[in-house]
Amino acid sequence: MKMKKKLASVLTVIMLACSLPWQAQAAAPIVSNKPHKAPVATPPAVSEARPVKAVPEPAAVKADTAAKPAAEVKAPKQAKPEKKAKKTAKKKSKKTKEKQSKVQVQQSNWRLKVAQQKLQVLGFSDERPSGRMTEATSSALKSFQKQHKLKADGELNDATYQKLTWEAFAKEGIPKVKGKEIVSRAAKYKGVPYVFGGTTTKGFDCSGYVQYVFKDCKAKLPRLADEQALQGIFVTQKQLRPGDLVFFTTYAVGASHVGIYAGDGQFWSASSSKGVMLSSLKDDYWKQRYYGARRVLITNGEVYK
Repeated sequence: MKMKKKLASVLTVIMLACSLPWQAQAAAPIVSNKPHKAPVATPPAVSEARPVKAVPEPAAVKADTAAKPAAEVKAPKQAKPEKKAKKTAKKKSKKTKEKQSKVQVQQSNWRLKVAQQKLQVLGFSDERPSGRMTEATSSALKSFQKQHKLKADGELNDATYQKLTWEAFAKEGIPKVKGKEIVSRAAKYKGVPYVFGGTTTKGFDCSGYVQYVFKDCKAKLPRLADEQALQGIFVTQKQLRPGDLVFFTTYAVGASHVGIYAGDGQFWSASSSKGVMLSSLKDDYWKQRYYGARRVLITNGEVYK
């Protein structure tokens, strides 16, 4: 019996020893020479009965991204439509003012240049007309203003300019000849035919006729209408007196026709249709073409506004 037990234990040990390599071999993975893909991890199915809980964010992240109250949230600054419109309007008005100021400067420069010429004529200045206000010009204006009882501020205001223009004209204009005398001589040539370029009683053009009438009264005028329009001083229709010159725009731009004002809204001129005749400023033809008037006779008096 003892021998049987020993044999049985020996056999048991042998059987156990033989079974160990097989167990180790079964546990080892199968090695293959073929490449194989890594196993894809499939997420566990989400149960509708048990919703997935959100992963809590770190405290620091929550602090940065936490929504602020509506009152504390600052919206990006945007210019209001009203402010934009105001700014645009200001820019436009500024540009308009700049343009207007440039125009005023141009006008004042031209006017100042004329004033400087008149100051030379009257002996108040020997400065070359430049259209720029200088100390010499201001000083000359003050002297002129004092002499004629004007406000002596050395500035070229309307009253000073008007007086300067008249005083220079009174020195350079046609003296002693009266307007009635001019009108009487003008009527003497009624019916003389029109001849372009004519300067005699055989035939006149408009400016040749006016020059001839004034020459007949021992007064000088330039030959052409546009040159005659630069003589004397400007007058309005309300200020017209017999002997003043009236100008019209007819065949050319500017003063292309001239006549002698006769009074009562009428004037003498050499018309291309009927020769020397008396016409009315109220006639549609002349009314539409009226250009302006000049006073060349000193005896017709100073012009006031």
